[in-house]
Amino acid sequence: MDGVRSMESVAAGDAPHNSFRTLGPTLLISMGYLDLGKWLVATEAGSRFGYDLVLLVLLFNLSAILFQYLSTCIGMVTGKNLAEICHQEYSRTICVVLGFQAGLSLLTSELSMIAGIAVGFNLVFEYDDHITVICFTGVIVNLLPYVLSCLGKRLAGMFNTCIAGFALLCFVLGLLVIHPKKPVNMNVMFPKLSGESAYSLMALLGANIIVHNFYTHSSVVQVQRRFPVLTLGSLFHDHLFSILFIFSGVFLVDYILLCSAADESKNVMAINFEDAVELLNQIFTDPVAPVLLLVILLFSGHIISLTCIVGSGVISEHFFAVKLPLFAHHLVPKGLAMIVTIYYAKVAGSEGLYQLLIICPVIQAMLLPSSVIPLLRVSSSSLLMGRYRVSVYVEILAFLAFLLTLFTDIIFAAEILFGDSTWTNNLKGNTESAVVVPYAVIVLLWCASIVSTLFLGVTPLNSACNEAE
Repeated sequence: MDGVRSMESVAAGDAPHNSFRTLGPTLLISMGYLDLGKWLVATEAGSRFGYDLVLLVLLFNLSAILFQYLSTCIGMVTGKNLAEICHQEYSRTICVVLGFQAGLSLLTSELSMIAGIAVGFNLVFEYDDHITVICFTGVIVNLLPYVLSCLGKRLAGMFNTCIAGFALLCFVLGLLVIHPKKPVNMNVMFPKLSGESAYSLMALLGANIIVHNFYTHSSVVQVQRRFPVLTLGSLFHDHLFSILFIFSGVFLVDYILLCSAADESKNVMAINFEDAVELLNQIFTDPVAPVLLLVILLFSGHIISLTCIVGSGVISEHFFAVKLPLFAHHLVPKGLAMIVTIYYAKVAGSEGLYQLLIICPVIQAMLLPSSVIPLLRVSSSSLLMGRYRVSVYVEILAFLAFLLTLFTDIIFAAEILFGDSTWTNNLKGNTESAVVVPYAVIVLLWCASIVSTLFLGVTPLNSACNEAE
C-alpha cells in the first residue's frame, strides 16, 4: 500500500525540496503520455498528412495543460478528488456512466503500455514471441509497486518521482540527441482537414488528453488542502508552471516526430507496422535509439501502472460505491489488458498490436467531451470553489477547449457514418488490414458518448439546484 500512497506522500511535501510537491505529481501523471502508441500516432499522422495537423496538436496540448491545471485546483481547494465531488453532485446513473468512461480510459492506458513494451522488445531483441513478452510485462509492472512498498511511503515517493523524471529526461533530451542533425521545418501550416485525416486527428486528440488523469491528478494533490504554510494561490502558480514545463516537453517530442515523419514521407508512409518501423528507423539512425525507447517504456510503464492503481481505486470507490482491496486494483485492469493484448497478438501478430496502439487513443478521444463537462462545472462553481473559482477568462478558454474536443468528435463521426475513407473501410473489414475493434462497437461507443455529453450539458450540479431553490 505504501508504494501506491507514495504519490500522495510526494504531494504532501514529504520530500527534501519543496518543488517536489508540485513537480512530483505532474511528473507521475505525465508518464501516461510516454507510451509507444503516442509515438506511432504522431509518426503516422506526420507521414500521411505532413504539417497539416501540427497546429491542432499544439491546441490539443494546450487544452491538456488547462484541463490538468483545473484538476489540481479542484483537488487543492475542496480537499476532495473530482470523482468524489461528482458522487455528491450527480445522480447514481450519471456517476455510473462517468465511471464507465473513466474505467475504459484507464483500460486503454494499460493496453497501450503493455502492447507498447511488447513491440519495444520486438524492436530491440527481434523477439517475436509476443505472448511471452506480454506475460513478462504484466508480472514486472505488478511486482514493482509491491517491492517499493518495502521502502516506505517517503522513500518510495522520491524513488518513483526520480524514475518519472529520468524517463521524461530520456524522452525529451534523448530524442534531441539521437535525432539527425537536420533542421526541423518551423513553417506551421493552417490545418487542412479531410475524411482521411479524421482518424489521425482523433488519435492525436486522445494521445494528448487522457480522461482518467483528471480524477487521478485531483486525488493526488487533494492532501495539499491541509497545508498551513503555503497559500493556495502560490500552489496554483507552482502547479501551473510544473504542468506547462512538463507538457511543453511532451509537445516538443510530438512536434519533432510529426515534422520528421513529414520529411521522410517521400520515402515511406506509415500505413502498417512494417512501414512504421521502417519510418522510425529512418528518423532515428542511431543504433542506441531502440534501447533508449525500451528503457523509457519500462520506466514509464511502472509509473503508469502506479497511477492506474490509484485511478482505479478512486473510480471504483466514488463512481460505483465499491471499495475493492488493493490487490484487485493491481490485478483486474492489468488482467483485462493482458487478455485483450494476448488475443490480438495471437490473431494478428505485430500488425494487431500496432492497430491496437493506434485505436486506443481514438477511444480515449471519444470519451473526452462528456468527461470534460464535470471538470468545467466544478471548477467554475462558486459554491464548491469559493473565492478560488476560475476566472471568467479561464472559463472561456476551458469552454473553447471543450468545443475543440467536441468538434473533433463530430468530424470523426461524420466520416465514420457517411465517409468512404481508407480507415473507415478498414474498420468495416473491407480491406486486408487487421480489424481491432469492430465498426459497430466504434459507432455505438460514439453514440453513447454524444448522448452522455448532451445529457450532462443540460444537467446542473446538485449544489446549483439547491441554491436556486
